Amino acid sequence: MILSDSGPATLRAVRPDDGPALQRFFERLTPEDIRLRFFAPLRELPDGHMARLLNVDPERELALVLEREGEGEVLAIGRIACERGVPERAEFAVTVRSDLQGRRIGTYFLNRLIDFARERGVTEIYGDILAENAAMISVVEELGFRVEPLEETTAIRRAVRRL
Repeated sequence: MILSDSGPATLRAVRPDDGPALQRFFERLTPEDIRLRFFAPLRELPDGHMARLLNVDPERELALVLEREGEGEVLAIGRIACERGVPERAEFAVTVRSDLQGRRIGTYFLNRLIDFARERGVTEIYGDILAENAAMISVVEELGFRVEPLEETTAIRRAVRRL
């Protein structure tokens, strides 16, 4: 992928040694973007979340980073994970660095996660999004997701797409 103002970027699988780069990525997110992604204000990436990103189960999940070529700088991160016991259904999550949003990186990234899901025989993918996250809701709707409120709360929308 070529980013118009910052040169080439490479999409690759997360590696176990990516922890420091992912922490730097997290530090470059605005507090609002952190809240929209994690549904809570956080000061640092929770250890459990970092561990899940760095140690994926290759049989049921994939975590990817988009990094600036030659610099190891993470620009975006995404993950898709098949449900345990229901391998045809998977949950996705995508986060684009705050200063790079609005450049279709999220759309590109989510399309790659959809490709991975199809290759694995997944027939439905979903992701939970805060209702106020209009930018992400716009991305998923553009990609053919159905977006509906959860029964438990109107604050969260579930984006679902059949593949």
